[in-house]
Amino acid sequence: MVQLPDDLGGRLGTELTAPGGNRLMIFFWVAVVVSFVLPRIPYGRNVLYPFALLSTWIHEMGHGLFALLAGGSFNRLVIFSNLGGTAFSSGVGGLGRAFVAAGGLLGPAIAGGIIIVLGSREHTARWVLAGLSVLLIVSLLLFVRNAFGWVALGLIAAVLAPVAFYAPELVRIFVAQLIGIQFCLASWGTLDYMFTKNFERDGQILNSDTEEIADVLLLPYWFWGGLIAAMSFAIMASSFYVAWIRPFRDT
Repeated sequence: MVQLPDDLGGRLGTELTAPGGNRLMIFFWVAVVVSFVLPRIPYGRNVLYPFALLSTWIHEMGHGLFALLAGGSFNRLVIFSNLGGTAFSSGVGGLGRAFVAAGGLLGPAIAGGIIIVLGSREHTARWVLAGLSVLLIVSLLLFVRNAFGWVALGLIAAVLAPVAFYAPELVRIFVAQLIGIQFCLASWGTLDYMFTKNFERDGQILNSDTEEIADVLLLPYWFWGGLIAAMSFAIMASSFYVAWIRPFRDT
């Protein structure tokens, strides 16, 4: 669950309950509609393609950063134009394998929840987008090791920076909410993968992330797929509550 300190929640709530607060909430719902409708209409996926690339990036970064948290190494990251990607890590075994596998599935939802909350305010949305641009650049320097990943993520970082500092405030909020929702929905967008035991890549049969968890924690892969999907939805719902409901309820 995404939580904010009480004093921070109060300060942010003051802005939302000011005149125009309801107008800001509309941008969350517009972002939700865009996230669900565009993939289902002709060329709609093309519009969301940069956001889908970001979702791939945060998924693979989740694997890599969780590997670091488990005491291993995050060696490199590659991202491809078909929205595939791989994070290469080492030095993680036992329970750490399950932790790293879960990181790619839960990491995007956690990041998305934080973005939804902090990106819902006019005075913090700017810094959310600027911070995301910086994180993209840092990941390019430290981890990304293929040409497409460098070009695509570099272009996204280059666009986010001016949006953060020069776009109208409502545009910043909308973009931040759209990114946060896309991150939270990253797991839901790959439900078939979460409920798949194995998949083929470059002629090799590999375990899915949920099967990696099942290998360590014994319960079947479909159990972990369902649990992670439920947790991702709960994170998005609680983020919406903290960002858009609690400030009104407490006044």
